[in-house]
Amino acid sequence: MSQRGRPKGSLGKKKLAEAAASEEQALSLSSLTQESMEDTLEGSSAVTNRQLTDTLDASIQLIFSELQKIRAGFKRAIEKNTKEIAGLKAANTQLKDRCQSLENKLGELSKIHLDQGKSINAQERHSRGNNLRIVGMEESGNEDCVKIAMNIFENVGIRDCAIDRAQRDGRPVDDRSRHILVKVVHFKDTIFLMKNARSSLVQKDYYIVEDLTKVDPAEKRRWRQQVHDLHHHHGVRLHFSGGCWRLRGGKPYNLLCSLADNRSDPK
Repeated sequence: MSQRGRPKGSLGKKKLAEAAASEEQALSLSSLTQESMEDTLEGSSAVTNRQLTDTLDASIQLIFSELQKIRAGFKRAIEKNTKEIAGLKAANTQLKDRCQSLENKLGELSKIHLDQGKSINAQERHSRGNNLRIVGMEESGNEDCVKIAMNIFENVGIRDCAIDRAQRDGRPVDDRSRHILVKVVHFKDTIFLMKNARSSLVQKDYYIVEDLTKVDPAEKRRWRQQVHDLHHHHGVRLHFSGGCWRLRGGKPYNLLCSLADNRSDPK
């Protein structure tokens, strides 16, 4: 006999339909949940990107603002330095002009000083024009320098030479006699004595020289070697008088010129 109805344990149509509907609802809910999450993630990513963009824009703007400030500071510093440099250049130009003016004045003063020195030396030389020095005469305690000078001048060729005064010059020095400084009254006698003293006193232990100023000995020593060479190698004899080296006739000898030019007229 056949059994009627649904098998044991099986679901009815109604329950199957309800199960299918429930499963479909679950799938729909799952799909909605997934879409909602995707939308949320997309929205969150967009917000993050926008925030990053805003942050970068703000940072760039801040850096640009700082660079603008630095640039403005450099510009102000450059302008200030430019003005200061311009001022320094102007001051330097003024200083150069002042230095040049001072150098010109110094040159003028040096020339004036040199000219005055030459003039003073010439005046002193003129004041000593009648003076002679007797060098090498032994010194004694009770000597009469005027008589000594007159005897020496007589040996040279002037009898009873008019002498203004005669005396030892300078401080006493051990083992060396001081010069006898003599002032002759007549200048022509001085010239005669200077011209003839060398040859007349060649055998004596003393000799007569001109009374030089403090400046003239330096000029005399300056050319001493050249004068020595001229005499021993070329036969040109010079003597120092009046602040320069001269030939026998009194003509000044230019030691700066060439030897050939000067030897063209040696006498």
